[in-house]
Amino acid sequence: MKTKNNLLILVLFLGYLMVGCDNYLDVTPKDKQTQEQLFATRSGFYAAVNGVYNKLVSNSLYGRNLSYEMIDVMALRYSPISTTGSMLSDAVTANYSGEQMKSALSSVWQTAYETILNCNVILDNIENQKTVLTENEAILLKGEMLAMRAFLHFDMLRLFGPIYKVKPQAVAIPYNESTKITNLPLLNADVVLKDYILRDIVLAEQFLGKDPVIEKGPMASAAEEGTDGDIFLRYRQLRFNFYAVKALKARVLLYAGDKENAGKVANELISDVKVKEYFPAVDPAKLLGNTQTADRVFSTEVLMGMYKNNRSDIYTYSFEGENASSFLLQTRENYLTNHLFAEETGDYRFQSQWVPATGVGATGYYFAKYKKLKFPDPDKIPFYATFMPLIRLSEMYYIAAECAPELSDSYRILNEIRDLRGVPALPVVDEGNFLKSLKREYLREFYGEGQIFFMYKRLGGIIDRTENAYLDRNVAVSDARFVPSLPESEIMYR
Repeated sequence: MKTKNNLLILVLFLGYLMVGCDNYLDVTPKDKQTQEQLFATRSGFYAAVNGVYNKLVSNSLYGRNLSYEMIDVMALRYSPISTTGSMLSDAVTANYSGEQMKSALSSVWQTAYETILNCNVILDNIENQKTVLTENEAILLKGEMLAMRAFLHFDMLRLFGPIYKVKPQAVAIPYNESTKITNLPLLNADVVLKDYILRDIVLAEQFLGKDPVIEKGPMASAAEEGTDGDIFLRYRQLRFNFYAVKALKARVLLYAGDKENAGKVANELISDVKVKEYFPAVDPAKLLGNTQTADRVFSTEVLMGMYKNNRSDIYTYSFEGENASSFLLQTRENYLTNHLFAEETGDYRFQSQWVPATGVGATGYYFAKYKKLKFPDPDKIPFYATFMPLIRLSEMYYIAAECAPELSDSYRILNEIRDLRGVPALPVVDEGNFLKSLKREYLREFYGEGQIFFMYKRLGGIIDRTENAYLDRNVAVSDARFVPSLPESEIMYR
């Protein structure tokens, strides 16, 4: 990373931990603590860890740019009404030289590497402060931070790196595993992926072998009287827990082209009795026809996500036509009913996550996955009302289906998750039909979650006109669209 920015990053690390932050566990460190003082206590360690998780939900990362807005617009998921020269118009046309677009991409890069360095500071202090945490706690946090480091590097590789299946040896990104102020070299994509990211994931999986989630599930609520009341070890869906790390491993192996092992890991998760118990499928009886309190993000199925207190603002300012103004994100006319959900509008995702557009001149549908929910008691808001997904169990079905050695098994596994979405089974046809069906499931499942850009970049080929929510035409998966340049500030100091 840039030498001139490393000292600033260290200051920011302590800075955002020293102020009150908006997090679900409500841990607020005291002002003016030094780093040494911060890590001298158990609560200090967890405050630092919470600060890292809070960074994920920032607008620069998964709170906006890498979820529902910038990266989904880059993947042609919407037809934004923004005028020429705006970030949204540049994103949808792949004009990565536009000033606002360059600023957005630079913000993604900067925040990701700040957060990575913060992970390294915590990892370093786990080793240096061995008497503060119990051995089990130290191992658990080490696993979480290694997984976070791998997760962020992986998305920087997927965003800024080459189209991997075409140029695996191309120069990509640096891998930061140090707290030192140094100018890190750019590494080849293959090296980053196989020598560093997978290494950290394997270690994280080992360290999380005694994760409380394995015996007690996600514990997505406050402790009941007479039970384990340690808040630090609850809400495992808001942490890199054991199951989330295994899912990340499957995701990375698939991107690396190792279908045999990716499929093996994915199948382990979807066939695990405990996983099915702890992360059950969404209940249609509680979902359909429920406009007030429906769990539109299918939170019970999410292996890992984020707490976002103002999640409903996403709908208000980006998807609701009466308020969104020039930031409005909508699909092109009739895209949903003629293409994405054609002949299958009974799909739970369409029924619960899309609402008819209202207002003068409004047409089509608004994306409502993050629309505000209304509860009888505003002081008793359930977990899922402020939850945003990062890793879903459904993705493991898609990976297992894609990696199955027999075409009949690919359809069988894909039909298992389709059944959980209220749509009929697909007949076995051929490889081309299966891939088209698989991509359609990804498109339906991950609206507003930022995964489609990465899917297209991994698969290559074309974005078919029936998948293009921006324009009625095919678009090639090319370097020009799918390989943004590294931020100028990163290149300048090399």
